[in-house]
Amino acid sequence: MDRSKIHSAAKLLAKSRQEGRFVQELPEKLKPATFADAAAIQTETAHILDEPIVAYKVSGVDPAQVIWGAILGSRFLQHPAQLPAADVPLLGVEAEIAYLLKRDVEAGDRALTIEQFDEMTSVVPAIEIVDSRFLSYTAAPAMDRNADFMSNGALVVGDPWPESVETDFPTLRVGLSNGDQVLAEAEGGHSAGDPRLPALAFLRAPHRPDHLPAGTVITTGTLTGLKYVQPGDTVTASFAGYGTLEIAFTT
Repeated sequence: MDRSKIHSAAKLLAKSRQEGRFVQELPEKLKPATFADAAAIQTETAHILDEPIVAYKVSGVDPAQVIWGAILGSRFLQHPAQLPAADVPLLGVEAEIAYLLKRDVEAGDRALTIEQFDEMTSVVPAIEIVDSRFLSYTAAPAMDRNADFMSNGALVVGDPWPESVETDFPTLRVGLSNGDQVLAEAEGGHSAGDPRLPALAFLRAPHRPDHLPAGTVITTGTLTGLKYVQPGDTVTASFAGYGTLEIAFTT
């Protein structure tokens, strides 16, 4: 895509966020054909909104094919969190494991080993809020959703987990609840087995942003599946050996 089309697609998505309106799908001439197009639209949308990108959601374990969604500073929340339900009307929730970068990652850091990854990151439990600027989240084309920050609505994070070195994450027990209602319980629920693998693939990816500053958070995908709640609900995610995170969706 040329710069003018990237800007036009980003302007449409930014306006949708600002005005609280939904988009059926991106116009044919503004549709991203590749993930590189979608990533460029994300970056331009953040620029139009005058928002910093402080975190990323990632998917995939192959550095050549990993994809990501930028997470904006205003949608990066500390536990316990509150968020107006009207800001994220899809109200999808997932319990996840994220990683906090303890140092800058530069263009040349694309041959990191898993041992180096462990040394330069801290484990951070998280709740991702899934949302969409499209009228139908499921019907919107996948690449359109990728351009829309890969359907990220917000991310709630807890404090770093220093005792996580003793945790076997491929068998980690995780729960997700809405008040007294259990939404999901899982043991070793990550699709990659080890949640470090998507984050490491992102850092190794030739097409990732060249500079990732210390403090950037990388969240790695659901452990509990995507669940839906309602305005006024309070969601709790529990991580064995760590504790709980909470977000309330206010009306």
